[in-house]
Amino acid sequence: MRFYLSGGMEFKDGLGKGWRETITKALALLGHIAVDPVKEEMEDSEATTYHWAEKKLKEDLDDFRHMVRLKMFRKDMRAIQDTDAVILLYDESVQRGAGTLAEAWEAFREAKPVYVVSSFERRDVPGWLIGESTALFENFAQLLAYVEDHEQLKFDRHVAEFIRDSYLEGIYKGR
Repeated sequence: MRFYLSGGMEFKDGLGKGWRETITKALALLGHIAVDPVKEEMEDSEATTYHWAEKKLKEDLDDFRHMVRLKMFRKDMRAIQDTDAVILLYDESVQRGAGTLAEAWEAFREAKPVYVVSSFERRDVPGWLIGESTALFENFAQLLAYVEDHEQLKFDRHVAEFIRDSYLEGIYKGR
């Protein structure tokens, strides 16, 4: 399976590169592929040379909005559409941002399983995220044990589609 690696970037040291590199290697050993948005962003010369923090604080936000929409919205939503499931690390950096939670919603709408990893107490994980999730894990070791079972993952994809259709039927055009 192809997993999109969702998690904080804007408020995470190194854009969250460390955990993504580690989980990418572990998934490969299990026969899976990881789609790493940090790696993709680093390969985008326009995104790497854009002065994000400086532009965000300017009075005129039009250019910043344009770049967020072009370089974040389009790239990340397309990546989710092109993968089979999402692995989402819910930590302090996600609590400060918005992209990761938007990615969870996009995955839910696209009927992609969302596997949430968080060391937080369940009461500290947003209800919406729990509702969008397929499974919750306290750490990556639990997640990796789960994704070893390829049949379970196939089943999760069918269940995600059934759940999406059951709860969102008639809400969005074309559904």
